[in-house]
Amino acid sequence: MINYANEEINLNGCPACAYAKNEFTLPCGMAYENDRFTLSQDWKLPIQGFFVVSPKRHIENFEELSKQERIEIFEIVNKTIKILKSNNICDRFNVIFEEKQNVHFHVWIMPRHKWMNDLVGNISNNIGKIFEYAKTNLNTPDNLKKINEITQIIKEKFMYQQ
Repeated sequence: MINYANEEINLNGCPACAYAKNEFTLPCGMAYENDRFTLSQDWKLPIQGFFVVSPKRHIENFEELSKQERIEIFEIVNKTIKILKSNNICDRFNVIFEEKQNVHFHVWIMPRHKWMNDLVGNISNNIGKIFEYAKTNLNTPDNLKKINEITQIIKEKFMYQQ
């Protein structure tokens, strides 16, 4: 697998499980983790403020989460969005539950940047075009630096708001 900074990640098995076990890292590091979840910049897409919440245990579907895990995952999503908004990263988001067969369940916290609307109009109907644009055009030193800065903001705010 190639990450957002064009670095090769060698994996055996599920990437989310390997990440949860710290078998690999991202250039910006993990934004937050506890006993049950990880929060990090999306691994493949260099979009500022695009975070992924993933359970550490391998599940494929939302309904496999316990009631407490469902509450906690929404708390992590809510806290992340509040931090991103209060630091003027973005003011609108899509929260997407990603369920695929044989793929680790995760939640995308997808910012709705102005450039996305300018590029494709209806963001929700053109998410694939946004992802392709990001892979092709946003892998720049300045953008990667900003992604690192945003991740540091999330780390610090989560640390102080425990």
